[in-house]
Amino acid sequence: MFASLTPSQRILAIQRITALWALNECGLGGIMHALNSPFTGLLVGSIAMTCVAMICALSGNKWSTVMTSLAIVLIIKALVSPQSTPTAYLAVTFQGVTGALIYRYIPNLLFSSIFFLTLGLIESAVQRIIVLTLLYGNTLWDAINIWGAMITQRWGVIIPVSSSRLIIYSYLGIYTFSGLLVGWLVYRTIRAVDQLWGDQQYMLILGEEDRKTFFKSSGRTRRKWKRYVLFFVLVVVIIVAYSGMGDQTSNIGRGLLSIIRASAILTVWFVFLAPWVMRWVQKLLRHKQQQLAEDVERTMDMFPHLLYILDKARKETAHLRWWRRWRPFLIHTLLYILQYQSTHDSDPVRSGAER
Repeated sequence: MFASLTPSQRILAIQRITALWALNECGLGGIMHALNSPFTGLLVGSIAMTCVAMICALSGNKWSTVMTSLAIVLIIKALVSPQSTPTAYLAVTFQGVTGALIYRYIPNLLFSSIFFLTLGLIESAVQRIIVLTLLYGNTLWDAINIWGAMITQRWGVIIPVSSSRLIIYSYLGIYTFSGLLVGWLVYRTIRAVDQLWGDQQYMLILGEEDRKTFFKSSGRTRRKWKRYVLFFVLVVVIIVAYSGMGDQTSNIGRGLLSIIRASAILTVWFVFLAPWVMRWVQKLLRHKQQQLAEDVERTMDMFPHLLYILDKARKETAHLRWWRRWRPFLIHTLLYILQYQSTHDSDPVRSGAER
């Protein structure tokens, strides 16, 4: 793939796809996680894995290249989007590592793309189900089963499995089918970008005026010592909720315990544990950041031009309906990003041989 590219072109292309990956994680990913959308992994994960697939298609040494890009993405995510949860970092790392391994050892682009996207999206769905179970316990699934039994009794609907299992199977099925479909589409997109590379239509010369502002998220302020009193109270609440104390025979009582338990766990996680884990993660990344300081700065400097290109591709495909629009939008975006010229670009040969 991309046999006509020079080493300098490959390095610059990888840097730009890495920047798109980082922008997706700290931009769209931050918004979707803030909204707590159940399909965050489906959208953000698909875009991230498309970037990983492009990096592997452009690179000779897939493992080393993806690991370097992954480190840059994680560092930028920690700098720009400090509100992200540790599970988000786990998902990004899983996608980067599995993508590097799959494309390294499975040379067939079609099969590796389908396998990679399917595996990555299934992991995202399973992670969401595990989190829901830890938060609400069996009470959530029991409530769904009661709801399903009520519908069956009222409307005469025959459900061969319990309602909770039906929802889980459906959720996993949506992500699995999406992985198969998106994997095939990623394969077609990479082939299309390879064929259209060099087309004058997709070559841009961008200046200072062709940059859109990218705002960094502000970090959270430190809380006072009273947090520790709150932490102790919440731990007691969680222990009581999991110990089964209270009126377990009443559906209302069980529901209230479930809500209390979930609220306490979320508060402990976001107020106490997540900031501590994030400080630990950032400490691990700090050493790597010193080594990749120039790459991180260069990648973040690409964000304004990438935002301009995304807006340009959006406007150019606005006349198409959504089911016909996504592929031209994606191809226009990738070709513009990979081929634009800017005074901000430095010669990638200075950074050494291809990663």
